[in-house]
Amino acid sequence: MALLEVRELDVHYGGIHALRNVSFSVDEGKIVTLIGANGAGKTTTLRAISGLVKP
Repeated sequence: MALLEVRELDVHYGGIHALRNVSFSVDEGKIVTLIGANGAGKTTTLRAISGLVKP
């Protein structure tokens, strides 16, 4: 059973399309990480999930 499920997450900062169709799920009892290069959208993903930016 998924404790967290994100489907087709899109985030824009003005005219910049920062995230495009991001989808993933985290199952109960799993430990996951979000990795990527600088500017890949890690912080934007977490901000959108937590409600700090509007998807």
